[in-house]
Amino acid sequence: MSKPEPSNDFAARLSTARHDLRTPVGHIIGYAELIEEDMDAAALKDCGHDLMAIQNAGQRILALVDQFFGEAKASIDDIDFDDAMFQIRMQLNHIGGYAEILHEDIVAAGDDSILGDLDHITKAQRQVLDLLEGLYAKLTAETTAPTGKPKSAAVTADLAAGMTIAGIGGEILIVDDDASNRELLARRLARGGYRSVVVDSGRAALEALETQRFDLVLLDHMMPGLSGLETLELIKGNPRLRTIPVIMLSAADEGSLMIQCILNGAEDYVAKPFNPVLLIARINACLEKVRLRQNAARQIKVFISSPGDVIAERLIVKSVIGRLNDEFAGRALLVPILWEEEPLLASDTFQAQIHPPRETEIYIGIMWSRIGSPLPPSITRPDGSQYESGTVFEYEDALQGYQTRGKPEMLLYRKFGAPMVSLADKANVLELLDQIDRLHDYVARNLIGEDGTFSSAFHSFEAPAQFDAMVEMHLRKLV
Repeated sequence: MSKPEPSNDFAARLSTARHDLRTPVGHIIGYAELIEEDMDAAALKDCGHDLMAIQNAGQRILALVDQFFGEAKASIDDIDFDDAMFQIRMQLNHIGGYAEILHEDIVAAGDDSILGDLDHITKAQRQVLDLLEGLYAKLTAETTAPTGKPKSAAVTADLAAGMTIAGIGGEILIVDDDASNRELLARRLARGGYRSVVVDSGRAALEALETQRFDLVLLDHMMPGLSGLETLELIKGNPRLRTIPVIMLSAADEGSLMIQCILNGAEDYVAKPFNPVLLIARINACLEKVRLRQNAARQIKVFISSPGDVIAERLIVKSVIGRLNDEFAGRALLVPILWEEEPLLASDTFQAQIHPPRETEIYIGIMWSRIGSPLPPSITRPDGSQYESGTVFEYEDALQGYQTRGKPEMLLYRKFGAPMVSLADKANVLELLDQIDRLHDYVARNLIGEDGTFSSAFHSFEAPAQFDAMVEMHLRKLV
């Protein structure tokens, strides 16, 4: 049965618009149902969630068509086009994203029996986008529609198999108030070689940025509460966070909004529904620029020395260095040297494989209740005497470097307070007491002069927060 020609009155044009939109949406839902029926139980277990997401998004579009373009709308002024375009495009983004994920999973499994139905879904999704692009012109009886092709959410099925771009790795913060958008982005980034953390608001994003380090932020523009643009301004207004690249995501494709985001510090802008290949390419480009700036920056090697009783403090130093690198991006890059992060081989000693402290720019020594582990007999001082421990070797090696070339700058920290130990293990208690005695003896011999005054300066602390603030202040001044 052929569709009636639209009349000149608004009600008829609106009726035709509803019909035109519902038809491809019905195709999306119908083909998803057919795929679901054709799948065996094992395949459905893997793909059922994605198929259900496509069907749910299609049903949501039908409801939105009735909500925004229903019979009760008496004129064009009764329709909130901005909200309608935003909400329908969001659902189309879900359909395109899940359809592409299904396509890749099915190709990987070697089953091409349903690729034709997936092509129908992708085609119908593009058709809805085309209809949305010209909808305002049709409802106002204009003879010309906006030019230009709509931005499609997905790579078409016939191109997707050959269009994959691997990411260059990194930790990305995804900020979007829509749960499906967060899931699709996280899954897409995982396939591109990235790790991601998702949050649902601007406030949650700022909290995450205070406690974790990220290489890049994907930030949705339209969110309740703190908008994406307001969140961007707060990120760029923070000296520690301002160098983290931000890519804005938005279903609104207004040129003025794009310009506003870039002027407020966004590295890039990607419209929704997003092309996943384009998105990964944009992320790669942003991170490559960051890496180039880091390579151009002055590199400062920081040797972190301590026995095994201050692991928490070692992690604090690493965190502080990360924060300072964010702030000093493009000017200075602190490179931490920690033995636990080096691929140490069993064929040689620790000391032979770690970058020598004397060849670094900054040495950080942390002491508490242990002097450290003994060294093999082959490692001795120039006079042939034995080092008391590996920690002592690192301190004296750094000191020798400072005496001969003026580097590294040496920072010493002493933690006060008694360590916790079980009295039930007598051998462990005695070992700890011996370690404390040996440490105090070494400090007395090397840091305190014959007259009882300190010959070498050090900083004392008790609480982790105190140590954190102290190390950041000292490193900031040295850098």
